[in-house]
Amino acid sequence: MQSSYGFTIREGLDRGYTAAELRSMAFSRPARGARITAAVGDEARALLEAVRVLAQDDHFFSHTTAARIHGMPLPLRYEKEARVHLASPTGGSRMRRPGVVGHRLKSEVEEVDGMRVEARADTFVHLSTMLSLEELVAVGDWLVSTKRRAPLTVEDLRDALRRYEGARGLHLARRALALVCVGSESPRETLLRLLIIGALPEPMLQHEVFDATGAFVARLDVSWPRLKLGVEYDGEHHSDPAQQERDRIRLEKLRALGWHIIVVTKDDLVDGGKVLLRQIVAAYERYSSWNAA
Repeated sequence: MQSSYGFTIREGLDRGYTAAELRSMAFSRPARGARITAAVGDEARALLEAVRVLAQDDHFFSHTTAARIHGMPLPLRYEKEARVHLASPTGGSRMRRPGVVGHRLKSEVEEVDGMRVEARADTFVHLSTMLSLEELVAVGDWLVSTKRRAPLTVEDLRDALRRYEGARGLHLARRALALVCVGSESPRETLLRLLIIGALPEPMLQHEVFDATGAFVARLDVSWPRLKLGVEYDGEHHSDPAQQERDRIRLEKLRALGWHIIVVTKDDLVDGGKVLLRQIVAAYERYSSWNAA
């Protein structure tokens, strides 16, 4: 797999570099036999590029390495993972190098930025050996989100599970797939949804609210429209003063239409959302009783 950032020593010599130049500070040596331009200062990225130039034609990136290349949401512990997962369809060609986890897989392969990467649905299956249930559902929600340029479907993921019948982690993958839903637009929103459905009836995701004139007012992360009860997750971008003012006006309009909105931040989920869930359940029960009266 060709790289814009590096090459093998043999390729470097063929390009006219001297042995001394290849040993200079202009290049890093994250893996034996490869040279990566020093401009790639990130060690994890440098190792990825080194493995890329050393890989054989049938090699492809898998597991969390594939997830990062595809842009899937991963837990912080994997964001700058020092290992590279590289797979091949046969055990004989498996790469064995420090920092490289070799796998024998017969996955569907896609090309992303010139790299051979296992297909997104296959990556979902293999992440089941590394992620928790909630983390895997967040990946699934991301894959089927209509915000993606080419979203997968739940059936696409189900087909991948069928291809790996008997594989390790499949039980967790099946549990996660049963919880994947179109509409959650961030891992925090997924966590919020999973928290809620453990205690209350399934809410509607991304419900659109209009005023009496038909003008659009808001799209709610999680809601029960019959009760006019909504839950909104405020991410990092909501710290911007201009965004905060837009949020304030939006909430005022919703409340004027009779909606009760519970605003959630990441701090509300630190304890697993226990206090938050009690607040949501109390509001749900209160508005349910009012509607029944």
